[in-house]
Amino acid sequence: MQELLVILQDGFESDEVVVTVNGKEAARDKDVSTRLLLGMATEMTVELPAKGATIAVEVPSRKLEASVKLHGKPKSLLASIEEGELVLREGTGREAFL
Repeated sequence: MQELLVILQDGFESDEVVVTVNGKEAARDKDVSTRLLLGMATEMTVELPAKGATIAVEVPSRKLEASVKLHGKPKSLLASIEEGELVLREGTGREAFL
C-alpha cells in the first residue's frame, strides 16, 4: 500500500470533510477551516491500493463532492473550494506550508 497526502487548501469554513478511496471512507475531519495566512486548512493521509484508485472528497454541509482517478504513484492531492465548486488537483508531494 502507498500513502497519499490530501491537502485541504482554500475555501473551507468550519466544514466536515470526508475522503473516500474506491468508494470506502478513508478519512474524515470536522470543523475544517482555511487559515488565511497559510492558504491551507489541514492535511489528511490515506492509503492507496497498489494499482490505480478513485479518490473522492466530499463536503456534506455544502453538498459538494469531487473525484479523480489516480494512476501511478501520486504523492499528494490538493483540494480547494473555488467559486462554490470543489476543485481537486494532483500535487507533487513537495507542497510546503509554513
